[in-house]
Amino acid sequence: MITPTENEKTKDPFAVVFGPRKATTALDWAILGCLVAGGVGIFKASEMDSPFGVLLCLLGAVAAFGLVIYVHFRKQ
Repeated sequence: MITPTENEKTKDPFAVVFGPRKATTALDWAILGCLVAGGVGIFKASEMDSPFGVLLCLLGAVAAFGLVIYVHFRKQ
C-alpha cells in the first residue's frame, strides 16, 4: 500500500473540474438558485393537470438549467 508523503499533493476532484476556489461569490449563489428553480420546475410539472402547465414548467426548468450551463462555461 502506497501512502502519499507530505511533498505529494492530493488532487481535490472539485478543483480539477471547477478550478481553484477562492471564496463563494454572489454568482455561485445565483447558480445554486437556478439549479433549485429548475428542480422545482421539474417537480411541479409532475403535479400539473394540463399539458400546457407541464410544458411551461419544463420550459422554465430547461431555461434555468441552460442558464447555469451558460454561466459555468462563460466563467472559464
